[in-house]
Amino acid sequence: MSCLPVDLPAGTILVAAPHMDDEVLACGGLMAQLDDPSRVHVVYATDGTKSPAPIIPGRDRIAADHGKRRCDESVAAMGVLGVPAANLHFLGLPEAELPRHESELARRLVHWIRDLAPAVVLCPFRYDRHPDHLAVNRVVTEAKRAGQTHAELLEYFVYHRSRLLPRGDVRAYLRPECLVKVDIARVAERKRAALACFRTQTTRYYEWQMRPILQPALLDEECARPEQFLRFDPALPGARVFTSSAMWIQVANRIEPSLVRWKYLFKSRVHRAR
Repeated sequence: MSCLPVDLPAGTILVAAPHMDDEVLACGGLMAQLDDPSRVHVVYATDGTKSPAPIIPGRDRIAADHGKRRCDESVAAMGVLGVPAANLHFLGLPEAELPRHESELARRLVHWIRDLAPAVVLCPFRYDRHPDHLAVNRVVTEAKRAGQTHAELLEYFVYHRSRLLPRGDVRAYLRPECLVKVDIARVAERKRAALACFRTQTTRYYEWQMRPILQPALLDEECARPEQFLRFDPALPGARVFTSSAMWIQVANRIEPSLVRWKYLFKSRVHRAR
């Protein structure tokens, strides 16, 4: 696995983030090490209104301004990393529904890609588990294939852990020559401070929650290990980036989110029945 230089190609770096917090979880260490973080722009696809989502609809509720709170959290987090608020662009599309709004996502995200003419674009991994992440990847990679951007494309990892995979991490099945990593040890505390800005995700923000969306152990791990990225190579489309288990990885990514939701719902009902 090669090392990604911190001094990426000169010019704008565009991070395509499905949700507020994805940008820091996956790329916070990279951004914190840039000599000039003001060249980073982040486009947030969704409105932030579905995380945390009510466990029992009709009984559990979020605040009316929850989406704005999450936007404010990203502004604060990116400020910790040195990225100006003016460089953050919120599309406000419905969270957890991006596949239904993919044409609008494409129109608006490609607008920013053309307008900013970035040297580097970072987007979610092509086999992420979250449908919103997959929609953003499809839009960005299609823009690359269609010649709408000549930027270097790097795919980042948010949902890379999996209990259904023997090795526990989807990155362990990727071609090593396609993966690059960034040692973030010297900026780990800044990344952790940025993640702490996402109080709606890192605390039991509502009384009906059993646990935070982002638990402390996960955040500590994300800040202790190098960040990894997959270089987009048009010669290796789709599952060709895997060395093995490609079919099972795709199946696991489809079923694991449902298993997690049902487990969380079951535990919540048992807990409330006591």
